[in-house]
Amino acid sequence: MITFLGIALFGLIFMVLVGTGSNGGAIGSKTGEMMEWLHYWAPYSYIILALLFLAIIGSVHLMHSWPKHVEPDDPMRKYRHPEVEDVMED
Repeated sequence: MITFLGIALFGLIFMVLVGTGSNGGAIGSKTGEMMEWLHYWAPYSYIILALLFLAIIGSVHLMHSWPKHVEPDDPMRKYRHPEVEDVMED
């Protein structure tokens, strides 16, 4: 779910960063339509954008708070004698 929200946010940011106007071409016209949609559906569209930003912040927090991998101890260590050298070493 967060992946799709991230993809949608990436698309929205890309469309907003591209300049609007006659030199923008097709992307500029789509950006204008998106801005009109944002203003037309004002309370809901801003809530959707806020949820997208919260998804990014939540995923970054999740990645930073994930427990680090710890290598387990060798289970055969307690059965080995410390003074005995490896037989296959020679």
